[in-house]
Amino acid sequence: MARTTEAPYVDMQVINDEMARIYEAIATIEYSGRDPSHRAIEDATGLPDQVLDDSLTAMTWLGMLTADDSGNERERIYRPARRGWSAQPDQAQGQKLS
Repeated sequence: MARTTEAPYVDMQVINDEMARIYEAIATIEYSGRDPSHRAIEDATGLPDQVLDDSLTAMTWLGMLTADDSGNERERIYRPARRGWSAQPDQAQGQKLS
């Protein structure tokens, strides 16, 4: 299978429980209409600072997340690099069923 920049390959065996928890929090925060900032992810997950920072760095490096570096580290916005859902309630995204 060819790898493209649009859909980075992520070996799911490297994803730990904290990363899964963070990804879920980002999806939930985004779906609720808020920006998934570092601070919002921290509030949603309750993970210790070092665990959260290490996980976000690893997830960004792996290509799971993109990070908006316009603000300081605590205000950085993280978004999924691949999205299989709509970021806005009541607006479907993806392939239509036939």
